Amino acid sequence: MADSPIGVRQVGRRAMVVCGALIVAPCSSIYTPQDLAHRLVALDYGNGTAYAGLQMLESAMPRAAVHTRSFDANPAKRYAALMAGEFDATVLQEPWITVAEKAGCRLVSTTFFYGTWVADDTVDAETYGAFVRATTEAVHRINADKRTYARYYKTHDFEVTPAVQALSLDDFNLSRIQVKAPEPIPEADARWDWDWMVRWGCYTENSMPRPRSTPPCNRPRMPAASPLVPAASARLR
Repeated sequence: MADSPIGVRQVGRRAMVVCGALIVAPCSSIYTPQDLAHRLVALDYGNGTAYAGLQMLESAMPRAAVHTRSFDANPAKRYAALMAGEFDATVLQEPWITVAEKAGCRLVSTTFFYGTWVADDTVDAETYGAFVRATTEAVHRINADKRTYARYYKTHDFEVTPAVQALSLDDFNLSRIQVKAPEPIPEADARWDWDWMVRWGCYTENSMPRPRSTPPCNRPRMPAASPLVPAASARLR
């Protein structure tokens, strides 16, 4: 766990292993991550897709060539702005990866990443244990029939949109749906994440206590970004 100035802790990895895709519009001249050097990429700063986007970009070019801007966390708005030519690329998750593919967009890179569950001190060990057991059962059911459970992408998206509602279950690439039994956050991974975020300027070495097992969640200061407020706390999210 990690200390947090807003009174919450990261208590474990989420069951969903998220797929993030770096996507360009159908008419784009960009075909590889390297082609995005000095091109504008929109990221939802402070969220896992933004960090995944930075990791895909930094593996393909010098740090100075990575150009990003902050954009709405709503994937429907990022997708619409991409198609309108407001920036060169963005990172999307499902179901918007499938929406983009159906519209002819190109995936120039994909990656998978863990999320974490956050809890305050009102969530005791017994409650969290029951939550983990229920989630583990859900993982078994989803892995046994991913196609059927893909329907939840349509009913539990950021908001109801015609583009997502037009998808059929057969449209989804099941290899992008990855779930596993929840588990603790390894100490080594937590410290690597902390150091990586410090290198990107998400926070300074002295801005927060060092993590005991994973860095605290806070809104970052990313390249070319305006300051963002800390994330709100929640019982479990």
